[in-house]
Parts: sequence; structure tokens; C-alpha cells
Amino acid sequence: MHVVGTVLGVGAATFAEIYYTRFNSDNILTDDERRTLAVTYTVLRTGLFLLVISGFAFLLYFRLTEHVGALTSPSFWAKMTIIGILVGNALLLQARIMPLAIGSAISLTSWYAALVLGVIGKTDATYGELFMYYALATLLVGVILRWIRTRLHAPTTI
Repeated sequence: MHVVGTVLGVGAATFAEIYYTRFNSDNILTDDERRTLAVTYTVLRTGLFLLVISGFAFLLYFRLTEHVGALTSPSFWAKMTIIGILVGNALLLQARIMPLAIGSAISLTSWYAALVLGVIGKTDATYGELFMYYALATLLVGVILRWIRTRLHAPTTI
């Protein structure tokens, strides 16, 4: 269930960004485009729900089996922090408190960061180093997304 949630989330976050950027290049979202985005966001929320529920199950399992190695791993806690950021970001975006340009960069980076941390497992990096990489990646993704959107909205000359 954990892997399925991650796959759904990473895929949906990727397509949400592609679709929104492409659909909004003319600053107008048609009803069909809105429906496509709504389906994509539903898949994204489903992935987040599965990830959070299965994550709590893992925490409970680790605690009950006294598997302290996983609970003391910096990469584990970095991933937990990033999942918390994903949940907070989703709530702020849903409430329209978080600007979409910032929230989409956070979402896209967070999903990929959670995937990478899950795949690499234990690492020699500290929690602080992992979070610094995450923050820099989020900033870089935000700059790249802004550049792409600016290029798509650039006036065309004949």
C-alpha cells in the first residue's frame, strides 16, 4: 500500500504540473481541462491518503516490534517531515491560502523527495543535510517551473 500511494502521488503530481502548465498557457481553463485536473488531483489525494495511512502502520509496526533502527534513521525522519509538509501544503492549497506557484513547487519536489528517500533507504547524510538538499531542490524546482510558465505565457511575435 505504501508503494502504491507513492507511485500514485509521484505520477499524479507530475501530471498535475504538466496539465496545469499546459492548460493554463492561455490563462483560461476550459470545463474539460478543469475536469481533467480534478481527476488528477483526486489521484494525488488518494496517493497521499494511502501514504499517510501506511506510514502510520509502519510507525506502529516499528514501535511494536522494537525496530529502533528505522526510527532513529535521519532519512526516515526526513521522509516523515516531507510527508508532513505534503499534508500541510495540500491543506493550504485546498484552502487557497498557499499561492499555487509556491505550492506546486513544494508538492512536486516533496513527492519526488519522498520517493528518492524511500528508494535509497539509509544514508550517511544527517537530517540537516537531507533537509538542506530538499530545500534547495524545492527552490530549484520553483525557479524552473516559473521559467517554464513564463516561456509559455511569453507574447509571440509574427
